[in-house]
Amino acid sequence: MTRADVPSDAPILPKGVVALFDEVAVPHRHPGLQLDKLSRPAEDQKAQKAALEKICNTAGDSQLLALVSKRREEMLAAVGAKRFIATTTGSLTLHLARASGLENAGIHLHPVYGFACLPGSGLKGMTRAYAETVWLKDRSDQVAAWNDVRAVFGWAPRSEEGRRWKPESVDDVEGSSAGSVVFHDAWPVEWPRLAPDLVNNHHKRYYEGEDDPGDWDKPEMAYFLSVFSGTTFDFALSPRNAADHDESSVLMSLAQEWLQAALAHEGAGAKTNAGYGRFQLVDHPGPRAPGAARCTSSHTLTLATPAFLAGAQQGKEDCDLRPATLRGLLRWWWRTMHAAHLSREDLRRLETAVWGDAETGAALALSLETEAAIDPQMFDKNGITNRHCIPKSQGLRYAAYGMDETRQGKRHRRWYAGSGACWTLTFRARQSRHMEDAGFIEAADVLLQGQAALWLLCHYGGLGSKGRNGFGSFADVEIDGIGTTDDCRRIGARLREVAGLRGCIDLPTRSPSLDDMLEMTPVDTPWRDSWFALDQLGGVMQSFARKNKHDERKAALGLPRKIHGPGNDPMGHQNRESHQPPQNLSANGRNRHASPVHYHLAPHADGALTVRMTAFPAPDLPDIDTSREVLKELRNHLQSELEGRIRKYAGQGTRPPDRRAAPAPIGSRARAPDPLPKPGERVEAVLTEEKTRKGGWRAKHEPSGLEGPIHNSGHVPHTAEPGQRVSLIVASANRREMAFSWPTPEIEARRSRSDGKRG
Repeated sequence: MTRADVPSDAPILPKGVVALFDEVAVPHRHPGLQLDKLSRPAEDQKAQKAALEKICNTAGDSQLLALVSKRREEMLAAVGAKRFIATTTGSLTLHLARASGLENAGIHLHPVYGFACLPGSGLKGMTRAYAETVWLKDRSDQVAAWNDVRAVFGWAPRSEEGRRWKPESVDDVEGSSAGSVVFHDAWPVEWPRLAPDLVNNHHKRYYEGEDDPGDWDKPEMAYFLSVFSGTTFDFALSPRNAADHDESSVLMSLAQEWLQAALAHEGAGAKTNAGYGRFQLVDHPGPRAPGAARCTSSHTLTLATPAFLAGAQQGKEDCDLRPATLRGLLRWWWRTMHAAHLSREDLRRLETAVWGDAETGAALALSLETEAAIDPQMFDKNGITNRHCIPKSQGLRYAAYGMDETRQGKRHRRWYAGSGACWTLTFRARQSRHMEDAGFIEAADVLLQGQAALWLLCHYGGLGSKGRNGFGSFADVEIDGIGTTDDCRRIGARLREVAGLRGCIDLPTRSPSLDDMLEMTPVDTPWRDSWFALDQLGGVMQSFARKNKHDERKAALGLPRKIHGPGNDPMGHQNRESHQPPQNLSANGRNRHASPVHYHLAPHADGALTVRMTAFPAPDLPDIDTSREVLKELRNHLQSELEGRIRKYAGQGTRPPDRRAAPAPIGSRARAPDPLPKPGERVEAVLTEEKTRKGGWRAKHEPSGLEGPIHNSGHVPHTAEPGQRVSLIVASANRREMAFSWPTPEIEARRSRSDGKRG
């Protein structure tokens, strides 16, 4: 057998061993063996995800965990250990770079029993880091405090050389000594669930120093393992010398205080700056907040519009706001404050000073806590249209295109978090510097950078899929000293001055910038129903696209965007019959570019929604002058069209919808639905932009709001266009869909015979 004959997912083990493992179903396998021995190195991230899913499908042995945990409790009691339990408030991952069958899979599994746990060596390291970098700064007697750190963790020859946080007044010590406190592995209370997680790098070439951080990059996903949020672990510390009880008791209490604070405020494991590894103490008072070494602030984030959120599985369980997702968006808006004033290299160094990189820890960390259950719902555009009394238009379908579609005969629907979902965001900032020979950037200045980026995101941006179409908009946040884009520009200029990067440059970074941003005067609407408002906004977006469907300048709205012409259908998809490639108008050889337009909806004082639009002219769409010209036309179109729709639909969408439809009051009568047209009846309908899977026409019956395919689309004249009103024959109709036939002599003859029989 050659290497090519070996399946890509076959483990690299002797045949006899493989045969033994094949007799054991995946759920009954040892997770550690599945990760380290039965997982073949993945060829790509798709294979990596599949391998990780197998590891997550191993069920573990809860009875075994209970048995060995009882033995552990007896051991800890014998050595006089102090114990406490804490629960993760978000995902937890650790040991991403550990050697295993999969690259960067992450997680630490007990080498014998296979459950996820936190090694005592790692807990000791993070506790010492907290003691030296945070706790020490609040002590008035630095010498005594450092001696306490020495006593807890021990010392060895030259172990304190180069330790940046060591007070200058502390004398060196000779010899060596073990620490007085033993840090035990933290074990889970119940067998922890594992899940595939991912990091989505949107600007790989920028971080490698090869390109600017533009919206033309293709994201690269990397999958790894994490522990589910809400997992409880048992932590334990014990004295090394139980004979010296008094001194050990004091140092034990001190070590426990440091460990608990580090778990709550700094996080355990990997990706802590992105919110991973935070813990909440159970049945124990919370640790004090960091003092002089950290600047902190907390902000409430509330969704004003639904958000299509997802993790690695894109299912109901991971329909939640991930800290890494929020952090990536904040970094995007942070770059808009600096891109026009810095070269690519200086921007990257300054970004590293604030947000960190693969080698440098971040000066600004964040964590998220969900304030209330999110209750994710599956997106059903037809059901939402009916429940929210949305007018007979295609605005919602246009704005949420791809979130509820049929592909290859299967319906694909995304989960969303409804408006009103709420999280608490906490920033923690420390002192930083952007290069070795530069001065320090104080923690307060670092914190301001995160707050300014948050204000921009909550004022102009969105999150999740379709986040630039108005979905995932946050309500405005109140931040002291930040209320306008000018305030954000000022905060950006202050950081550049502190970092010594103030001045003119010859070649600024080609990335969206506040200095070039076009902004529409906000439009206050009477609509409180976010679905209704999104439909109206989508309708305006669609009308502008239709207005310019034959204009090559339409590429200014983002790529890939196909302009109507030979070989292209009205929705921009390649016509399968013509076999001609679509017109993909890109500049500089790029074949993709995100939309430069950001729509945002936020409630104003009385709860009704305000519509905002911002746009960033892009030199690649296809040039800066054309981009700016088209975006200005869009801004004017949006302003006038929205005002017209407000007058037309002033009395609709003014009541905020309930999360679930309330039953009708007892004794009331629900209005009977209008009768549907019968098969064979002639009706007026509108040809839609969306085509069938095979490229056929679809039409919409406006009185009922139902739409469906035209079965004999081959008879539709070639001069027909989307939006055209036509006379059709109803083929079938129900409360979900209506199908049509194009009138032909044969169909008309059948209708006449049927009418005669009924007569």
